[in-house]
Amino acid sequence: MSNRQACLVFLLLASIPGIAVAAELEDVVEDVVSRHMADKQIPGISVAVVQGGDLVFSAGYGQASIEFGIPATPGSVYPISSVSKIFAGLLAVRLAEVGKLNLDASVVNFFEEVPPDKQSITVRNLLQHTHGLEDAYRSDAYRNDTGKSFEDSTVAELAAWSLGRPARFQSGEEWEYSLIGYVMLARILELAGGAEYQALLERYVFEPTGMVASFGGSESVVAGRNPVLYELVDGEVAGHVVDFPEKTYAAGGANTSVLELAKLFVALSGNKYINGVAKQELWRRPALGSGELANYSLGWFSYETSRERWVVGHEGGGASWVIYYPDLDLAVIALSNMSGARADSLPFDIAREAMANGLLNTERPKGQ
Repeated sequence: MSNRQACLVFLLLASIPGIAVAAELEDVVEDVVSRHMADKQIPGISVAVVQGGDLVFSAGYGQASIEFGIPATPGSVYPISSVSKIFAGLLAVRLAEVGKLNLDASVVNFFEEVPPDKQSITVRNLLQHTHGLEDAYRSDAYRNDTGKSFEDSTVAELAAWSLGRPARFQSGEEWEYSLIGYVMLARILELAGGAEYQALLERYVFEPTGMVASFGGSESVVAGRNPVLYELVDGEVAGHVVDFPEKTYAAGGANTSVLELAKLFVALSGNKYINGVAKQELWRRPALGSGELANYSLGWFSYETSRERWVVGHEGGGASWVIYYPDLDLAVIALSNMSGARADSLPFDIAREAMANGLLNTERPKGQ
């Protein structure tokens, strides 16, 4: 095909509304991603946009592996760190739906020797980070008291220590992000579901939504994942080790791609996976002791943006971002390989600029 013929084909395709919109959306995403990659020195990013139950855009930018010159694609597999918590929330809600778990059950039903001042802590509090327990993770106090590291301790040992420490606040009164709640939560979900945590996720989250995710730290072999993540050390790109022991899998440790996460939001569109009541349960913000609403629900951040749009989702390791606007049935997923990049506005910039250019719907879909 000659250059003139190629140009004519491009002009013909660009005249078709759907293709023209797709091309414009590609331009917007590429512009936003390029700015963030340059500003944060991010080697590789993959992006997907889902709206109304359809994958409307996906692409990869830069390199998944600097060492081997492997390009980032929509299928590139990344460690998503704390974005993994959205799976724990979905699993908890699904187990509650089928009658296997009471979200308002006290931890006394799952752990031994719970002091009286901790018996008001519920499964819901653990999911919401409103439990008030002192976290053993990266705690000098824990190492001094037990002579053990977090990594070398069992879930029972970690839970016993946190439950035995003075409460940081009465359960439900305040919000404080921590790891111990999700370490305890995984054990509760296993007891309620009657299987190991990963098996429960396969049955209740991954298989019903058609998605694939795997768990493991840097020492684990994960299909499709580049074994090296990166970080900036004194302004220079260096290798970064992501270590998630199995006891932390409810809090972090999942590895997946934007294409797989897109399947989750396709399934969440309408009532194909969970119904409207379950979604409200999943994303409802709890009232704290002050009367203010926490910006966190059941494994998902949930809040109103400065532009007065309701958004839910999660950030992971300063490298992964998943946001979803329930009222617009719109998800923007951005996964990168630069730990601690903190390009937190990236998915919001994509959504805002695409909507401003009329490339995404800004009205609530029917039936939502």
